[in-house]
Amino acid sequence: MGDALIWGASGGIGSALVRHLKQDGWRIFGAARDTARIPDEADEKYAFEAGKATTIAEAARLLAMESDAIDLMVYAAGGIRSNVLEKLSADDWDNVIAANLTGVQYTVQASLPLMSKTGHIVVIGAYVDHITLPRMGAYTAAKAALEPLLKIMQKENRKLKFTLVRSPAVDTPFWENAPFNLPKTALQPQAVAEAIVQRYHSGEDGLLDL
Repeated sequence: MGDALIWGASGGIGSALVRHLKQDGWRIFGAARDTARIPDEADEKYAFEAGKATTIAEAARLLAMESDAIDLMVYAAGGIRSNVLEKLSADDWDNVIAANLTGVQYTVQASLPLMSKTGHIVVIGAYVDHITLPRMGAYTAAKAALEPLLKIMQKENRKLKFTLVRSPAVDTPFWENAPFNLPKTALQPQAVAEAIVQRYHSGEDGLLDL
């Protein structure tokens, strides 16, 4: 089908994307903090840390030697450190913002020169009004910034497509650090992966509400 780059390829949604895309015949480039956790279906694996631009630039440099153009880039990384804002440490705030917001800027910035002329960039977001809750301050603030950020990215790169996925709860290891239990209505990661691939094939962009 084409070349796909998954930032956060070791997580629940990222891993599901790697496997789903590979079944469809894509060549997969997976990037994660721990490359050992990226599914074996990935053709190439790269290490990166969301808050460290140098690690992302190095992954992009290595990838450029393997791929002529990326057709689909997905930012599926993320994380949470839950606490009331009064007690949230500076390190925890920085880590949450890096994983959910700063990493988007850095990875898109590094990926733009690698994208095909009709490439599609997808970022996993959230229904912000659903997560505006105590102990979720840093995470909610990061996710709330994604919609305007992607709108500006789209205006600055009009030939590319940008999709922000607004998803309800998804059954992933994320919930091990969340301040409440996984909802019974949570989606499976495979369902999110399928929706992203369907969005790519549809040729549409903008918000994707699941």
